[in-house]
Amino acid sequence: MQTQIFRSAGLGLMALGLTLGMLAILSCGGSDDNNVAQRQANLTGAAERTAANAPNPTTVNTTGSGTSVLTLSEDQTQIAFKLTYAGLTNVQQAHIHVGSADVSGPIILFLCTNIGLGTNVPCPGAGPIPTPQACPTSAGTVTGTLTAADLSCKAASATAGTPAINSFADAVTQLFIGNTYTNVHTLANTGGEIRGQDVQ
Repeated sequence: MQTQIFRSAGLGLMALGLTLGMLAILSCGGSDDNNVAQRQANLTGAAERTAANAPNPTTVNTTGSGTSVLTLSEDQTQIAFKLTYAGLTNVQQAHIHVGSADVSGPIILFLCTNIGLGTNVPCPGAGPIPTPQACPTSAGTVTGTLTAADLSCKAASATAGTPAINSFADAVTQLFIGNTYTNVHTLANTGGEIRGQDVQ
């Protein structure tokens, strides 16, 4: 009798162990999906590039630094962002650019600005780009969500070696493959003072 009780208890514990194991595996699968949809950047002056690009891109000597986290929604229609930086003076604007580590690529999405949109215009057929939030002038954090309404479409650039961005789906594709970077621009460094490639 006691043997049967122990055997039943043992089988029950094994079933519980298998159930918990499956839940852990499924949970890990969800975590991997979240990682695929998130990109992060460490922003430094050493990562900056001038418009001239190769063969010897110029970096920026700065005390500034920052981080950017971009999280894509499951349906790929929104990008939630969190940009944090410090050690800067007179921040003008911050963006997501299309381009690899060694190019000065075009702006496709604004994170914040203190000087307006400049020459960036909405995609054909879209309404005006919503006014971005103000940037902290020296240090701080900005958060928000970007959608197709925020996109500034850009033609392909042979000079920068960047592809055409004609839709939000194009921007998402470039984000997924690591071909975007986050850049914070200041009055002293209008081309960008700190930047970093958006990577997994």
